Amino acid sequence: MSALLCLCCGNTARAQASSGQLTITMNVQSSISLVFQNNANVGNPGFCPLTNAGTNNVALDLGTASFPGSTHSSTCVNYQHIGAAFYEVSSAFDVVVNKANTSSPNYRLQAQISTPPPTNVLWLINNVTLTTAFIQLDNSDAYGQRITKTLQVQVKNNVPAQVLQETITFLATAN
Repeated sequence: MSALLCLCCGNTARAQASSGQLTITMNVQSSISLVFQNNANVGNPGFCPLTNAGTNNVALDLGTASFPGSTHSSTCVNYQHIGAAFYEVSSAFDVVVNKANTSSPNYRLQAQISTPPPTNVLWLINNVTLTTAFIQLDNSDAYGQRITKTLQVQVKNNVPAQVLQETITFLATAN
């Protein structure tokens, strides 16, 4: 019996082993992101709320306006006559651009409209008339800061009744 016990003990299992290596390659991509935020003064004249604020795809409703009688339907827009024949509705909002993995000290901001406006209608950002080509708005804005921009729509008093609708594309480019 002790011989059998010795034979069993002599056959202990030995674990198998193997090793391997995984080599990793990864590129770190620098990036910047742009979002629109409601201005802190939302609800006051000249500060309408954005639909979908906090994203890069927002909407802004300026209501209904007309020249005679200085009328407009939204209490959040700023309405004014410009000379004897034009009126302007405007509202401000904030643009925030953040960066990641870049040494860029600041960024440039440009904007363009998607289609030419009707005759006697102007789309402006901070008094800069927009066109279907990118127009420079700022040369060196700071990352992470709220930069207030005012959208202005100027309409001459002979523009026929219609819905004015436009898409404005903003482009932030790292310096």
